Amino acid sequence: MVAILYEGKSDGDFFNNLIDEYGLPKEEVIYYDFGGKDNLFNISHKYYDEIEEDIESIGRVQKLFIVADADNPKDSNPNRGYIATELKIKEIIENLDFSIPIDYHIMCDENQEGYLESFLLSVLDDEQKECIEEFKSCFKYDLTDKWIYNSFYKHNRYPFNFSHPNFNELKEKLKNLFKEEK
Repeated sequence: MVAILYEGKSDGDFFNNLIDEYGLPKEEVIYYDFGGKDNLFNISHKYYDEIEEDIESIGRVQKLFIVADADNPKDSNPNRGYIATELKIKEIIENLDFSIPIDYHIMCDENQEGYLESFLLSVLDDEQKECIEEFKSCFKYDLTDKWIYNSFYKHNRYPFNFSHPNFNELKEKLKNLFKEEK
């Protein structure tokens, strides 16, 4: 079994759909919704204890995949931004010291900023991206990618091109999770 750890419910829905899209064995996945990035980065979180117990006693979890948003590097929280997120994930992996393979993916746009929603918006065609930018420029409030996605795209239930090159790294990592170790 593969354990996929993530920040929130929308991540779980996304991975469930993505695993279906790529024809990967959904029945071999255990999802852990940590309810926020700070919880995901808390080595004392109860889910890490559960996973450790599962690995050592039952042997059911054989690989781990951690997913976090890059967020905005200007945020005052020290674990925001791509580099800070990556450093914290690597620290968590080292501190967990699990005896199974652990990989990770950071959700962001092509500028290594943002969230799952930023990643999804990054695969839109140029016309859609231009339309969003025009809308954002004439609106007097700062609109986040989460707001744009939830306002205009969420109701379409992931109308995204999952074969877009921006998905390549994530697709490869997911496929590797289900490869048999020799």
